[in-house]
Amino acid sequence: MTQLEFLLIDVFTDRPFGGSRLTVFPDAGSLPSVVMQQLAQELGQGETAFVLGSVPANALRAPLRVFTPQVEIPFGGHSLLGAAFAMDVLGRRSAADPSVPRVWELEAGHYEVTTRGTGQGMIYSLRVDPPAFLGEYYHRGKVARALGLEESELAITGLPCEIISTGLPIHIVPVGSLSAVKRARLRQREAEAIARDLGFGDLFLFTFETESPEATVHCRMFAPNFGIPEDPASGTAFGSLAAYLVKHRLARASETLAFVGEQGLEMGRSSRLFVEASIRGGRAVDIRVGGQCVLVGSGHLQLP
Repeated sequence: MTQLEFLLIDVFTDRPFGGSRLTVFPDAGSLPSVVMQQLAQELGQGETAFVLGSVPANALRAPLRVFTPQVEIPFGGHSLLGAAFAMDVLGRRSAADPSVPRVWELEAGHYEVTTRGTGQGMIYSLRVDPPAFLGEYYHRGKVARALGLEESELAITGLPCEIISTGLPIHIVPVGSLSAVKRARLRQREAEAIARDLGFGDLFLFTFETESPEATVHCRMFAPNFGIPEDPASGTAFGSLAAYLVKHRLARASETLAFVGEQGLEMGRSSRLFVEASIRGGRAVDIRVGGQCVLVGSGHLQLP
């Protein structure tokens, strides 16, 4: 029997049972892909991350693979942060300075996770890919129907639905009110109609009306194409949102952008994400998305 250690972590929250659920296998070695997918499906977390190879205990660079219960994905924002936190929990950091980045090697590229102490605790942050603007989606009525909303509740913002990638393509949907965002319910058939147009039917909603006075935006993410009916915290999506806000001049004229996003409240899994970026030439660059992490539990699995 092979014994595999795992850690259960909540990411983008400062308390257990909030944020995005993650399982990390810190010593996955050379597990076959089919076994990693089986483990991800069995555990049922939004994402499951596997640290590969024979990684020295104090290494700050390692390969990582990320799976949802349905598929392997080339990039997973909260997996990168949670995996870095897991290695710190296990004492696997050679550098005395926690701000020295940990580098994860994924199919989509190499990504650095940095750590900084704040009055709110340790924040793990990821620099996402430079934004790629993949086009606006002009069928606002289709989007509204997929969310069970009136088209006017989107149109009142005067802003477009747009697909932007900072690692994964995100369909950003501006909504006029907190009430409308909270009422949204994904309709699978209508989402499939959008998927026929775009190749995916996932939708990321945001509004500037928030529940917490500390937050700038209130968000929800429906991700049926990744096997996730609703995601409580979406780091990659917030990277795309930063690019969207700057492009459409929704951020104050400045050389920097910083905002806090709230998500997951409708699911009972309150999340808080910290976003920072530089602004040059009217575009967001050097976008970083971060949050706190909490260890919920740990254990071992037996494999034949």
